Amino acid sequence: MSQQELHDLIIYQDRYFEILTEFFLSVTGCLPREFSPLNRFSESIQGMAITLRENPSRAESAMVAYATLERELKKLYSEEGGKAFSAAKKLDACKLNLGGSSRFYETQLNATRKSLLYSDTVLIPDPVMPWLEKSRDEEKFTHVIPLQMVFFILHLSDLKGDEFDLPPFFVFPSFEKSLEEHDQQTQENSTQLITDVFSHYVDSGIAHPQDIIEFAVKNPSLYFEKIERAKLFVSPGSDPGESLKIELENYKAEMRYFRSEDWCNERFSQGDISVVTNAIFERIMPNYHLLENADELRSHPFLCVGAQAHYYQLIASMKNASSGEVASFDPSTYAILQSLTSKRLDYLANIKDEQLVALRKTDENVEFRRELRDLVNSLPNTNLKDLGYVASEVCSHIERAISKHEKQVSSLNDKYQAKHKYTALVAGGTLAVTMFPVLAPFLGALLPLGGTAATGKYISDKLEQNAEVGQFSHSMMGVISRAKGNEI
Repeated sequence: MSQQELHDLIIYQDRYFEILTEFFLSVTGCLPREFSPLNRFSESIQGMAITLRENPSRAESAMVAYATLERELKKLYSEEGGKAFSAAKKLDACKLNLGGSSRFYETQLNATRKSLLYSDTVLIPDPVMPWLEKSRDEEKFTHVIPLQMVFFILHLSDLKGDEFDLPPFFVFPSFEKSLEEHDQQTQENSTQLITDVFSHYVDSGIAHPQDIIEFAVKNPSLYFEKIERAKLFVSPGSDPGESLKIELENYKAEMRYFRSEDWCNERFSQGDISVVTNAIFERIMPNYHLLENADELRSHPFLCVGAQAHYYQLIASMKNASSGEVASFDPSTYAILQSLTSKRLDYLANIKDEQLVALRKTDENVEFRRELRDLVNSLPNTNLKDLGYVASEVCSHIERAISKHEKQVSSLNDKYQAKHKYTALVAGGTLAVTMFPVLAPFLGALLPLGGTAATGKYISDKLEQNAEVGQFSHSMMGVISRAKGNEI
């Protein structure tokens, strides 16, 4: 890509973050890190809601902020969005495309930060604009969720510095809801993907969307049985593998919490076949956008939530069985990404922003990526599909590397500890007495090391020690070791 295109991308993202920051300040009166810890947003927003109710003028200015956010983001999209998206296409790098949902929570934030240890650039579909592109009357929290998306995405502010050759991440204009409502190709292709999924996993005779309901009405028991067997219905917050009955109960409870009463009454009154079918439609659509974006932006799909990754795997398996590749899909890369998001490596999210910046400036991520690729490519191909096995191998590799790093630092400290002790003994005169028979040939040079000279020798050794240990601590494994809680 040209310097001008890179400049366009950076200018777009800077303006995007300016708009979000101004909005958040207008609504809350402070920056995200001052507003709430990452895991306490719900409690903080409840406290803010009480404040707004007690202060009508604050509430009014907050509503103005929402209108300003919508106006400014739509203006940015229309004036700069196309150029920015085109520039992101031309980034020649190891690019990951975050997907599976249009939302960006703490899970997505931590996954993005962890993946920066591996990738060159993480592409993030804008999680704010989908709440402004169309009316969301079916949703209960139409003001809370956009604010929540802004809260989490702004935690990436310190990582978007202009000093990088390539941006570590880019929040790109995705136009998802606009395309769903107005673009005929999107409507046709997404409908075809949904139909293909049901044809592959439920009945090969399904050729059109209406065939799905017709099959289900004629064969309700068989329909539910095939859906349960294929694990095609996973409710929000659940893991694949629960019984369909439990998933249905979980789904309805989740919808009653997040969706309007009118929406729930209308949808649930249509019967369980309709509820399950439409819920699966809702799960497939984000994967359609992920595949489209990954293909257009020449990037690898990246999913960090188990249920969302499950749907992606269902679609990938179906595609592999019928029509070949899926949007730049590479089994080893996918396995590594799933490993990095495993609970066993949760401590990687403890790495501080300034440490990530330092690692990126020295291209430590490139070397780390090579190491992990070599590791995974050395595993038997038959085991690559077993993500649990691959994750275990990747985690063990990282833990072995941490252990090796700690031994190297400990050995280094032991070496300098001996030097310091030696200097102190010479300065105190005790070495000459206790070790005279052994060191007699050398004492002529060493005995003058008293007072100031010994202090200078100690300081020199200490500076040398700090420099060497510092190199270790600022390396990839040094940073990861400290993130795990192993302070050296």
